[in-house]
Amino acid sequence: MSIPLLPEQASMSLCCQQHASNHQASYEAAIKENPANAAITPTYESEYGYAHEGDREPRMVMAFTKYWARGRTLKIEFMNNLPDILKHPFIEAASLWLPYVNLKFEFVTQGPSDIRIAMNDSIHRSEVGTDALLVPQDKPTMEFNLTQILTNKMVNNQLVKKPDFDRTVLHEFGHMLGAVHEHQHPQSNIPWDQAKLLQLLPLAGYTEEMIHANILDLYEAADYHYSAYDPDSVMHFDVPNALTQGDFQIINTGKTLSQKDIEFMRSVYPDRSNSRFEP
Repeated sequence: MSIPLLPEQASMSLCCQQHASNHQASYEAAIKENPANAAITPTYESEYGYAHEGDREPRMVMAFTKYWARGRTLKIEFMNNLPDILKHPFIEAASLWLPYVNLKFEFVTQGPSDIRIAMNDSIHRSEVGTDALLVPQDKPTMEFNLTQILTNKMVNNQLVKKPDFDRTVLHEFGHMLGAVHEHQHPQSNIPWDQAKLLQLLPLAGYTEEMIHANILDLYEAADYHYSAYDPDSVMHFDVPNALTQGDFQIINTGKTLSQKDIEFMRSVYPDRSNSRFEP
């Protein structure tokens, strides 16, 4: 859902990257899938980030990665009998990742699946990487607010996409591949107007915890596998001037994968086999 009460040119599409609340189960699923996920030394921070003062107990945030085994075929299901005319644009956009990752996507209609996609009327969201394996088979691991990214107009027997359709789908599938939000990079230095975020985002369905977890908190450098900060990344939120202090904005509407997105995913899923799967 876009943030309300902002000029149209300052709209900001929201996403919720979801990490499993059971960190031990998350770690075990990640390591079982891909032992290389254990290569990070754990660190700890407060629930709302290092800069937040409060009485909350510390929690582990990103002490390991959640990447799939290289060469894996991920079985992906659209839930609730989604018609083909709606499935097609999602499959087309998600497949833009495939030339750069040593993975395959198999879209299935029955049987067990690794990724399950549903539609909602609120916020785009996705489990991060292998956390999807912890979600029951009758529950979605990824959701989209359909009305926010597709129109009801038809051209050549296809629904007309809104400008950020491809970017939104690539963003959520980026989370599914194990990527996190780029605007929370340790080097991003975005001068968010925190008071305005806390005032406006609850109107779009974000809780205060979600605002911190998906926008304001920065990752500790030791906590995850990252490359140099990339403001053009498909994993980066738009940053409207109306939500920052001073004259600062980053607007990537209509853009898809950046060169650094491609380089990063190629480094995570290189074109070679590992001990479990062949490319």
